[in-house]
Amino acid sequence: MKVYFLAIITFITVGFYACEKQKSDPNIEQKLIGKWDLKLSSGGFAGQTKPVEDGKSSVLVFKSKDTYQRIENGKLVKEGKYVLSKAKSIYSGQLETAISFNEVDTISKEQRKYILGLRSDSLLISDNYYDGYSMLYLRVK
Repeated sequence: MKVYFLAIITFITVGFYACEKQKSDPNIEQKLIGKWDLKLSSGGFAGQTKPVEDGKSSVLVFKSKDTYQRIENGKLVKEGKYVLSKAKSIYSGQLETAISFNEVDTISKEQRKYILGLRSDSLLISDNYYDGYSMLYLRVK
């Protein structure tokens, strides 16, 4: 039942972000700062939805000065700088807020940009290419 509930949330969230026209929010960096707990990922060639396994955790921490940390199962696995920009979304065809984590795409050799959907307590980070993944995070209070 929990998996079905999370799958429904994912599809509603993806649909919500894909269909809604994004307004430019000058305070997006302030709203992004904090801890975000990964709840599920969805996508890929088969379109699978995968909730985070019981007993495991993946947390993104956004700090001031454009820095972030990725913590998995309580251990720091990655940290660095992030950059917010605009990118043409494959979901809406419009310019939307994108985030880069200093990763280079192996095929295009360009900075990898993810489409960012941010609400008060939910964060959706989506690959900006077909058959990519979307990750749904909830704010840690």
